[in-house]
Amino acid sequence: MSLRDIQYQTDYRSGYDNIVEDFVRPSLRVAREYCRAVGYFSSSALESFGAPLGEFIGNGGKIRLVCSVELSSSDLREIENGTPKPDICAHRLVQIIENEFADGVGNGTTRLARLLEIGRLEIQIAVPKSGTGIYHEKIGIFVENGDFVAFTGSANESRNAFENNRECVDVYTSWESPERAQRKRDHFEVLWDDDDEGVEVHTFPEAAKKKLLRVCGEWEAGRKRRRRRSKKWRHQEDAAKAFLSAERGVLNMATGTGKTRTALNILRSLFETDQIDTVVICTDGNDLLDQWYKELLDIRKEVGDDVRVFRHYRDRKEIQEFALDPKRTFLLLSRSSAAMALKQLGAAQGQRTLLIYDEVHGLGSPGNRDRLTGLSDDVRYRLGLSATPERPYDQDGNTFIEEDVGPVLYTFGLHEAIERQILAPFNYHPLSYTPTEEDRSRIAAIYRKKKAREVAGEPMAEAELWIELARVYKTSEAKLPVFVQFLEEHQRMLERCIIFTETMDYGRSVLEIVHRHRPDFHTYFSGEDQSTLQRFARGDLECLITCHRLSEGIDIQSLGNVILFSSERGQLETVQRIGRCLRTNPDEPGKVANVVDFIRESDDDAVPNADEQRRDWLSALSQVRPQD
Repeated sequence: MSLRDIQYQTDYRSGYDNIVEDFVRPSLRVAREYCRAVGYFSSSALESFGAPLGEFIGNGGKIRLVCSVELSSSDLREIENGTPKPDICAHRLVQIIENEFADGVGNGTTRLARLLEIGRLEIQIAVPKSGTGIYHEKIGIFVENGDFVAFTGSANESRNAFENNRECVDVYTSWESPERAQRKRDHFEVLWDDDDEGVEVHTFPEAAKKKLLRVCGEWEAGRKRRRRRSKKWRHQEDAAKAFLSAERGVLNMATGTGKTRTALNILRSLFETDQIDTVVICTDGNDLLDQWYKELLDIRKEVGDDVRVFRHYRDRKEIQEFALDPKRTFLLLSRSSAAMALKQLGAAQGQRTLLIYDEVHGLGSPGNRDRLTGLSDDVRYRLGLSATPERPYDQDGNTFIEEDVGPVLYTFGLHEAIERQILAPFNYHPLSYTPTEEDRSRIAAIYRKKKAREVAGEPMAEAELWIELARVYKTSEAKLPVFVQFLEEHQRMLERCIIFTETMDYGRSVLEIVHRHRPDFHTYFSGEDQSTLQRFARGDLECLITCHRLSEGIDIQSLGNVILFSSERGQLETVQRIGRCLRTNPDEPGKVANVVDFIRESDDDAVPNADEQRRDWLSALSQVRPQD
């Protein structure tokens, strides 16, 4: 195809014709040179100028561009005082690039910058020989071997001018209007050769060129980083879309992958589209509630400073204030108070409410089921968040969560999070132990109790049996000497470390062992001062010994090691606990965490026990490494 194969009109008018699609793109597709003289040098001119260049560049096309720069009165005074005009123009261009291009450029501009760098784009700056005006002609020529098409008219070199403004360009082909086409081409060549009587042209300054290339290069590098980040965190957008479409349900997202951030994005979206004006957030644990409070104060700045934030946990008792006027409010409360809050919402307000249950697996307990059944039926948007929403041994609880909140809508697990470099990989250290005779006696006692209950007509549920048996293994004294031996060669495992035990008494036994190796440790059991956690987060303490309090929601990026004296049969608690140390740390690129676990040797080689099943699962997960 050639220029002569294009059916050119004598003119193109926006509103009647698409100047870019009907004229510019077809011409660039076959041209070998594009000559253009326009008004201002600006980011929008270069951006739009670069937009339709794909095939033109692929065909080896070359561009010659003349544009203007407006000089101020102070610029003219400097010129009168002897400063060379090219120097003034160069200074003004650098200012334009700094002020206009640094805030962001697009694909067209970066493409043109690369063409400038390799010599496929030449730019000259036109400045009137007198006065403070600018060169403002608008001439263009598409050249293909001996043929060319000239055009002139009101349109600047910008997409807005071509597509949105009311513009008109007149077109002259060298084979149908040779005299007029040649005249326009001569106008451009006279200008390019600096032979125009009223305008002088200067080569695009080297300083401005370097500045433009640097700005575009930095922007391109930033865009690649944003693309990588967007790709890395795209699961949050996918999860939010799944919920906004369904309006009810659970997001099953691994610890550290942004459950809270996703929930806040959903909140923001619903506020911006005027779907809600009330948000109720329920979870357990003062540490986690405090973290939510900080997030709500930040998001309030985006959805409106008039939104009020109420709390009902610890010493804050603000449900009644919320009940007086729940519109334009956030209410943050412990799960035990959720029923009290939901009773304050009428049916109409419920349709304008987002209810968020963080760590939603806790919702299915018998007490919560009794208190909450039916209270959220009028709430339109119900969102559950959890790294492991399934409740082990509790089908009634799982059914309640699905009926009251909704089904699992989206899953993003540890495996995917490690591969995508959202969570750190980890090394797994399974330590085998053999139960003691005392342990076996305690197990035998549990089975005698089970049999007695059967005789009495009050049989022990399977879940109850497993829980009692597991408690024996979780507190087995046989683990302690194994731990002592392990620390002889791995003392550094106690640095930035959390140790999970089943009971405070057992924790004190572990404490005595830790004390032999380092002094900067502390317990963090129920009722202890929250400042202990803050000291650990600051690095004043290296090791914490705790029961359940740090299983959920706490984000300490420097944490590198977790030791599990206590692990549940199901994956829920294990995922939460190891998730504490899998947070990536910007101060430690390439972080690899450590998980130390205790595995009871099975009495039956053919049937793996719960510990051995967990060992196999974590061993496989520990092989996952980040993917590029």
